[in-house]
Amino acid sequence: MRPRFNPWIVLGFEVLLVTASETMLKIGASETRKLAGWEWTGVIGLSSLWIWGAICLVIMSFLCWIYVLRHIPLSVAFPMSNVVHVLVPLSSWIFLDEYISTRRWCGIAIVIVGLAVVAQPVAKIEEKL
Repeated sequence: MRPRFNPWIVLGFEVLLVTASETMLKIGASETRKLAGWEWTGVIGLSSLWIWGAICLVIMSFLCWIYVLRHIPLSVAFPMSNVVHVLVPLSSWIFLDEYISTRRWCGIAIVIVGLAVVAQPVAKIEEKL
């Protein structure tokens, strides 16, 4: 049975959803941390619309991930999904004005090289699917 949607595009969408949800969780957590009382539990975060938006994105990313796993082997999909380890720091740098050290930039570069190494055999596997 041929997939209705291209699973590689759905995987890319899933990665973007995870990146956006992590950024929104940080914004929501930062805006609620100033409230006194039960903040140590994280429950107070549920008062933030950013947190609720992030929860919706997490659910959507989960549904996308299930779809991806129906059509792409886990041994291929999981390494490719690790591009979030590049996108989350970049989004925190761009949108949250967070500092990224030289060491972290080097780590991001290593992840990119690793993704490139993993992506080459993926293209061959894709031809067989």
